Amino acid sequence: MHRLLGVVTDCGDSAVTLPLALLVFVVLLVVHERRIALRWVLMVAGCGAAIGALKLVFGACTPRLGFLHIVSPSGHTAMSTGIYGSLALLFGSSLRPASRRAITTAAVLLIAVIAVSRVLLHFHDTPEIILGLLVGLLAVAWFRAALRRGPPRGLPVAWLALGGLAVVLAMHGTRANVEPDVRALAGWLRLSVPWCR
Repeated sequence: MHRLLGVVTDCGDSAVTLPLALLVFVVLLVVHERRIALRWVLMVAGCGAAIGALKLVFGACTPRLGFLHIVSPSGHTAMSTGIYGSLALLFGSSLRPASRRAITTAAVLLIAVIAVSRVLLHFHDTPEIILGLLVGLLAVAWFRAALRRGPPRGLPVAWLALGGLAVVLAMHGTRANVEPDVRALAGWLRLSVPWCR
């Protein structure tokens, strides 16, 4: 069971989600969807920046914010929600309603399983997962606004899905372990910001 949870949780690692996001960006540029490509990049960067900032704030100011029971909001959950959720919207914009529902359901299940795996593997507590989920959902909502102006035309959904699967399989098992650096920076902030002590 522990091994299966590890396989699932790795799908939410930035070493997997960021190359996947890069692939989507390149495909959007190739099909001349510059506006949506820009929104995609801003969604990914905004989600990453927001969860990174929250990790620093909670890591640095744990003595002050300890009542919230959050030490490190889940980056896996935030980035998985933002990227897989927005990717489902992107795919769904070019598909029939039944296929759109299937893609949305698959994305929701993947995000939920990644989030639960973080708790079961003792990387995060439930409040940290919820905060990561909220950050990711805000990113998805922001990206959805871009698609309301008009879905991408000529998006090669099947090729993008196959390419995305290839990226996930190729990068799966690699890890972008930034937590030690975040903790070190949070420790420095704790000493530098009087309010956090």
